[in-house]
Amino acid sequence: MFRKLSVILVIALLAFTAACSSTSSTVGNAAASAAGSNVAAASATPSACPTSNTKSFAKTRFVADIALAGGAFKRYIYTPAKDGKFQKGANGKVTALIKAAAAGLFVVNRLDAAKSAAEANPTLCKVLAAPLAKFRAEVTGLVDKAKGGAGSINPGDVSSGGSSLSDLHDAAAKGGAAFTDNQNTSV
Repeated sequence: MFRKLSVILVIALLAFTAACSSTSSTVGNAAASAAGSNVAAASATPSACPTSNTKSFAKTRFVADIALAGGAFKRYIYTPAKDGKFQKGANGKVTALIKAAAAGLFVVNRLDAAKSAAEANPTLCKVLAAPLAKFRAEVTGLVDKAKGGAGSINPGDVSSGGSSLSDLHDAAAKGGAAFTDNQNTSV
């Protein structure tokens, strides 16, 4: 009974998160998914960057949001995929996929918030637009796999997401907003 209740709760959370994220960034999601890479983000970045900070504590907000996103990605998507918890016949596969889908939506939400904070700072805007768009596209693809009925995420599927997260770490360090992934996040 507890398992059924928790599955219903997670599905409700997924629906709520999807509704919240789809209304706030419909145009951004369409552009990122249509491009599929950092080409569209890189070409749109230089003219959209401000010349001075437009939000207070933009770097701090960016670091907080991106650290939560990176930690949730590693804890609920990357590590379970590398451990084979999404493979056919694995113990707890359904629960792991539900957690991965919920965490993925959380990660996308935090990446959108991090993008907003990065766009408010001239240095971060120039350095982080492309890596943020690339990592967001990777996570969105993994979320679609987790909830789309494909039923499995291969360890190779998350390798590109892990390398995109590493690229994001490097770009953030260059922009003066280095961060470590917060592995204590819970979804």
